[in-house]
Amino acid sequence: MLMATATEMDFWRRSAGRSRIERIRNEGIREIMGVKSNIVNDIRTKQLIWFGHVQRMPDNRIPKKIFKWTPQGLRRRGRPRKSWREGVDKEMRDTGLGEELWRDRAEWRLEIGRRRGTF
Repeated sequence: MLMATATEMDFWRRSAGRSRIERIRNEGIREIMGVKSNIVNDIRTKQLIWFGHVQRMPDNRIPKKIFKWTPQGLRRRGRPRKSWREGVDKEMRDTGLGEELWRDRAEWRLEIGRRRGTF
């Protein structure tokens, strides 16, 4: 079962020319439009691809420096926001991707594709 955001389903519903008043389920709209995946899974896949790309960069590249940078000083009060890296780490745990698998680009993309059913 695919989970989609409300915005994504609103887009698909409008594209299909259907109204919420017609009470067509999300699965029906996806079937009408021929949608196989959802935007959330696509974003997670692209994040993992970008993570591998940045990890393979030389240390002197700016994206790699930004990726490794940790801010100094005090945090705001309350629950800390989840960082991009924490999200990537969670996705790697959930999909069972190895920590050092990113070193081999072809293998990394192959494993991401297997986990997500893309590529």
